[in-house]
Amino acid sequence: MTDRKAVLENEHFRLERLADGIYAAIGSLEGGAMGNAGIVDLGDATLVFDAFLTRAAATELRAASEELTGRAPRYVVNSHAHGDHVWGNGAFLPEASILSSDATAAMMKAEDRASIVREDLVAELARFEKLHREATDEAVRRSIAADLHSRRWLLEELPLLVVPPTVTFEDRVWIHGTKRSVSADVVAKAHTAGDVYLRCPEESIVFLGDLGFFSEFPSYIASQGDAAAWSSTLRDFESLDVEQFVPGHGPIGGTENLRAQRAFLDAIVDVARKVTKAGGTVDDAVERMRQTDYSRWATLPLFVSSLQSALAQVDGDNRPPRKADAG
Repeated sequence: MTDRKAVLENEHFRLERLADGIYAAIGSLEGGAMGNAGIVDLGDATLVFDAFLTRAAATELRAASEELTGRAPRYVVNSHAHGDHVWGNGAFLPEASILSSDATAAMMKAEDRASIVREDLVAELARFEKLHREATDEAVRRSIAADLHSRRWLLEELPLLVVPPTVTFEDRVWIHGTKRSVSADVVAKAHTAGDVYLRCPEESIVFLGDLGFFSEFPSYIASQGDAAAWSSTLRDFESLDVEQFVPGHGPIGGTENLRAQRAFLDAIVDVARKVTKAGGTVDDAVERMRQTDYSRWATLPLFVSSLQSALAQVDGDNRPPRKADAG
């Protein structure tokens, strides 16, 4: 595996060199990034993968890409529609085209950003502060801290002005340069509908977006994602000849990190199936999860909602088809 070297660090992220002209921006706990991003020098153009939560963090990412490649990014690829990956898009205008899957663009268009009210965000911050004070597990504390600090930065940027994608695609798009070509590939449903990952095939590097949560809690919402399908996608990734996976959250890793994440997703689906079969409730699912190796996540804000999502998914899978759908 390539020796990674930190080439830049600021309050929002640490930039690690993965290969010549390819960098991972690993979000810090204290900054406004909330997740990870990437910079790829194509030779005659620069590509950025994901745009962080805040314009402040995205502005620093743009500056880093200009310093490293000598030019402003021409392409920004959004992995999915969640704010911590797209709300910084505006920092890359007017030079960059914003690319995403068709599904991501539709989700962003339907999103009601006006619903993010300052008073509600302040109340949410108070809740995260309490959880952080009470947390005893270090991994849980780190997860809560990332949410806490990034929302403080977000509070400074209200009201949100989000730039939607300008170029969309259904399955795959190749982006060619004089130095290398990369592909942006769409997964039908996993963390969300239409997640995109970026492949740098010659260097055996994949930027996963939120298909990857390494040493972090992999949350999802039933109406957007599918834990069983997500697990299957990760299994497919394990068979690829990839040396370095850059997750949407957490440190850079390899196939062992994919397996660890898949084990959690399999556990949550297994619990959901058993609880659904027994006619149980989300409280029963929480209690079953507390008996697994993942009990430490139980205090996280999205733990119960992720269990509810798994229960809803399994319940939907178990329903008989409507007459119009049968046959």
